[in-house]
Amino acid sequence: MLFAAALLIGSIAVTPPAVVHAKSPTTNVQFGMAWVDFNADGKADYCSDWSSTELRCVLSTGIGLGQRITGFNQDPGYQEGRAWVDFNGDGRVDYCRVVAAGGKSLSCTLSNGTSFGSTYTSGGLDPGWTAGQAWVDFNADGRADFCRVIGTWSQKVQCTVSTGTGFGATYTSGNIDAGWDAGRDWADVNGDGRADYCRVVSSSKLQCTLSTGTGFGTTFTSANLDGGWDDSRDWVDFNGDGRVDYCRVVGNFSKSVQCTLSTGNNFGSTITSAAMDVGYWVTRGWADFNGDGRLDFCRITNALGVCTVSNGSSFGVTYSHPSGNYSYISGNGWVDLNGDGRADHSTVEEQTTFYLSTGTGWGGPLISPPPSA
Repeated sequence: MLFAAALLIGSIAVTPPAVVHAKSPTTNVQFGMAWVDFNADGKADYCSDWSSTELRCVLSTGIGLGQRITGFNQDPGYQEGRAWVDFNGDGRVDYCRVVAAGGKSLSCTLSNGTSFGSTYTSGGLDPGWTAGQAWVDFNADGRADFCRVIGTWSQKVQCTVSTGTGFGATYTSGNIDAGWDAGRDWADVNGDGRADYCRVVSSSKLQCTLSTGTGFGTTFTSANLDGGWDDSRDWVDFNGDGRVDYCRVVGNFSKSVQCTLSTGNNFGSTITSAAMDVGYWVTRGWADFNGDGRLDFCRITNALGVCTVSNGSSFGVTYSHPSGNYSYISGNGWVDLNGDGRADHSTVEEQTTFYLSTGTGWGGPLISPPPSA
């Protein structure tokens, strides 16, 4: 989960604010929708590929949603491979996707902050398997590149880099074990600012292949461990050292959360929470609830929005607020609405509701019309 998404989702940050939304297992932007920073003001905006004909971003005011920005979208791209990421390194997220041009190609439409701008499209290429596709910073230049797994019996990983005004070189690894679909991610495991390829291999091991910026380098592998439930596997920075760790839900009737720490060139200790309610999987996200640089485990459970904080070497206090809405997957987000560096909680259905994090609890709720209004 590398970009807010940014993945995310993401685990290395090219977009400035801490914007993390709940996940779908098939696409890092939930069918073209994401909480991201469209205008580089440090606040999370709600962007979507609206009805596959229009790009739409509704800007955050810090206390709700305000101005709507729209742009015509000729080709929204395949559902998998869509992402809102910073393609040209200006701090604003752009809309990138895989399109059916020249066979299959990459395409990115830029944000100007107040409108949508130029679109850049690559030549034909192999976009790879959907499990393992990601828009991440492969070479640490601040721009989002497109990485993926290619091949059938003999698999490799490949990254096509952004030049900011187009697409440049493509770098390909040697043959590797690409791992199980669940748990594949591009994340910075050694803290050098470049996205590495990490995955779960065999039945119970972790493996990461490092990016050199112009190719692929060392691969290191963990000892046997519990890989956790498929829908819970995340590569996130649990202890705030700039290196992503491997976190997941383990257990059957009694569930816990585990994080195995990265040492930069190997895997270290595993930290296990007490038994807890791990929530509805579609609402889970790792986000910095209290602004300390460590990602906390957030989710909706039993009509409560809940975050359990990371202390770096253990799991700490759990903070909750009432929240009955978990049906609209793309609207459930753990996002920084007001730019204070702490992840707030959004839900979207008949209205948009925000609960603001205070770092030691929740404020709000703040109510806005839904982004589609």
